[in-house]
Amino acid sequence: MTSQRTAWNQASDAYNSLHENDLGLNALATWEVLARLGPPAGLDVLEIGCGDARACVEMARRGARVTGVDVSDAQIALAQQRVEAESVPVRLLQTDAADLSPLTDASFDAIVSIYVFPYVEAMAACLAECARLLRPGGRLIFAQDHPIRSCFWDEEMEEESVLPARSYFETAPMRWRFPETAALMSSHHRTLDWWLFSLHEADFIVTHLRELPLPDGWADDPDVDEYTRDIARYLPQVMVIEAVKK
Repeated sequence: MTSQRTAWNQASDAYNSLHENDLGLNALATWEVLARLGPPAGLDVLEIGCGDARACVEMARRGARVTGVDVSDAQIALAQQRVEAESVPVRLLQTDAADLSPLTDASFDAIVSIYVFPYVEAMAACLAECARLLRPGGRLIFAQDHPIRSCFWDEEMEEESVLPARSYFETAPMRWRFPETAALMSSHHRTLDWWLFSLHEADFIVTHLRELPLPDGWADDPDVDEYTRDIARYLPQVMVIEAVKK
């Protein structure tokens, strides 16, 4: 099976091109996470899965001391280019989300992650690493597709269906090829129950859960897919969780 590192190296250029002027769910999730973080000036912030470092740059501009990590060498290279072009101080590291051993215990006030955790197989280990890295009272804030969306993933067609095609309780990874690339992607569905229990087990207290709909007017765009027109307007599409380390 292709590793996530290899897959994201292969998909890096296509992914960043697709989201260059993104006003969809990724952008919605980013805005919500940064709003939950609040004024970051003076905070030590880690972004897990920083991609090309757009959010890192924004937080650094606002006065945070930012570290960004990503499993993909290609994404880190793009992130370095962006950081240098913007002339902001951001530390960047290539490492796996489930093994953040290059980083020091209790060295961050906040950890953020946007549309990354579904691609982390060893998610319990990742949460344990987040707890290790946060200072007491530190916050973990992350966003991803709402778990209900997995029910509509048709693996054979490699697209979302207008009818449920998968059990909400199915735990097998979802696999597909990233559009216009050779990258074989793999993501992991986890129920809301799993998230609440696992965060508790990792010594977090969940303080905030938001279930976001589509951005206004997005479902009415004549170019959107059938799932978005017929289903997405009625169900939450993005989940945002904020949890505090005990």
